[in-house]
Order: sequence, then C-alpha cells, then structure tokens
Amino acid sequence: MVNLDHLMSISNYPNLFSGEDKDAIKELAEMYPDLFSSANDSIGLIKTDGGVSQYGLKVNIPTGVEQYEYFDGHLGNNVLFKYLNKYKFLYFKNGVMTKEVVSFEGPPLIDPTIDALCQLATEVTGNTDTSSLREVLKILEPDEFGDYEISTADISRVDKSIRIGLIKKSTSIPEEVLKLYGTRSNTKIYQNIQGVSQLVDTLIVDDENNLVEIILEFDSTGLVKEIGYALSSEFMKDAPEGTTSQDNFPVYLERHQSHNNAVATISLKTKEWYWLSDTWYNEISVWEQQPKAVHGATIITAGHDGTKLELVYGLD
Repeated sequence: MVNLDHLMSISNYPNLFSGEDKDAIKELAEMYPDLFSSANDSIGLIKTDGGVSQYGLKVNIPTGVEQYEYFDGHLGNNVLFKYLNKYKFLYFKNGVMTKEVVSFEGPPLIDPTIDALCQLATEVTGNTDTSSLREVLKILEPDEFGDYEISTADISRVDKSIRIGLIKKSTSIPEEVLKLYGTRSNTKIYQNIQGVSQLVDTLIVDDENNLVEIILEFDSTGLVKEIGYALSSEFMKDAPEGTTSQDNFPVYLERHQSHNNAVATISLKTKEWYWLSDTWYNEISVWEQQPKAVHGATIITAGHDGTKLELVYGLD
C-alpha cells in the first residue's frame, strides 16, 4: 500500500516534488483506490522541461512464465516474459495510465531475443513491419555474448509505442547505426546522436560506478529516429530487498558509496554538458537526502532537433 501520509511529509522541491505533485498523487489515489491499496509503498516520477509530469505505481507481477497481462487486460505471450523481474511501474499522465515499464534479468541480445523483441514491438504497436527495428538490433548484436543485454521495456499500448533499453557495456555505437538513423555524416540526426554518444562513452570508460542503457524506440509508424541513453548507477542506494546493511556491512558500504558517486557524477556531467539546467541540478543532486528518495535515471535523447532530457526518480 502506498503511504500517502509519508509522501505528504516530504519536503517540497519547486520542480521535483511540489505541492502540485502531491495534489496530483492524492487525486490518483482517489481515482484508483484499489490499485493504490495493492501497490508497493513506492511512487515513481518522470519529469521533463516543459512536459507533463508522470506518476508511477510499483506493482508485483508473475515471473518465470511466458504470459504477461497488460494494464488493459490484454494477455501477451512472449519468451522474453520468462525473464521479467517481479515488479513493474504503471505511469499515469493527467490521470490516465499511459505506459507500463518492465525490467528484465538481462537476457543477451542474440537472434532468438531479437525475434522476441520484434514480436513484442508488433504486439504493442500493431505495426507488423519491424524490419527497421530488426536491422538496428542486428547491427548491435555482438559477435560474442556480453556487449548488450536486454534491460527494460517502456510499453505504451495507448500511444502504440515501445522503448527498448539495452545495457551498454562497450563504448561507441557502430557507424552503421549512425548511418541508419542519419543517412550521412553531415545530417543533424547523425551529428547529434554521435555527439551525445561520444560524451556518454566517457561515463563508461572513466567510472565503473555508472550504468548506461541505450534506448531504442519503435511505434506504429516504424523506428523512431532518435537514440536515448539512460544514465544510472550500477548499485542501488540501499541493501537489496530481503537483506539489511548489517548482513555484510563492508559490501553494503562499498556499493552504497558507489551509488552515491554515480548519482553525483551523472548529475554534474549532464549539467556540464548543458543537458541539465542549474535549477534541476540543484534539486536532483540533493534529492536522495530525503528519506526513501532515490534517483532512478537521467535519460538524454538525441534526434534531429537536438537533445531532450528526462529525470526518472521517486520514493521507494
């Protein structure tokens, strides 16, 4: 159950968690009382500059099976669902559930999982021509296991779109990917994606605390000509579920510090690279000082019109 009293006690942040956000969450609780009662005691938030705020509920889902029930009741079948973690987030915008975000145990990007991703994309978007998605996934497919793992799927049956998150362990994306998105090296798409990718690569090379996902989007019209990067920490802020910090305090302390270092680095670098405004930086850099507050990811997306930023964070 979501503890609304605790949420309302959190200090106000003008941009990250204002009185307006608290009112919106209370309204959602009134609209979906059963869902709030059955959900975990967590709230996710997604914000963009000038965009509509999104509020997420963390709910349990079955694991180890090839079936998955979407929020609208549709039952999907896909071999990838066997690798789902036991939680998903349901995100609401203007009171309407618009997307569900699931995470996977990290199956490798290989031929069978590429087939499964394309099948999932068709199921979500209704677009049966997934050749463009398959093409980019085949370029990223490694010669050996380990370069990319399937991490997340951001699913919107409302908007008929899916964003696929792949853990990026190697630096630089192949030039074939840049050409697929931008055709030529003098196009804005090519240059914007290349520029963002080169900066993100430094987070992989210079700091092992950071976790980087490459984000590919596919919708009812085909492959969206943008590439995103979700920047987060290798380790969680707190001890894993079912354990305490005292179970192995030296390891906990090491990983806790690693998380803090990653959040600090990501916030500072995205500000230095002019993706994150000073106003947002001043708040997200101290957000985790609140009880239960967590930084989820900073997502930077590059396309024809430049870059756009999303902050994913919450209380867990």
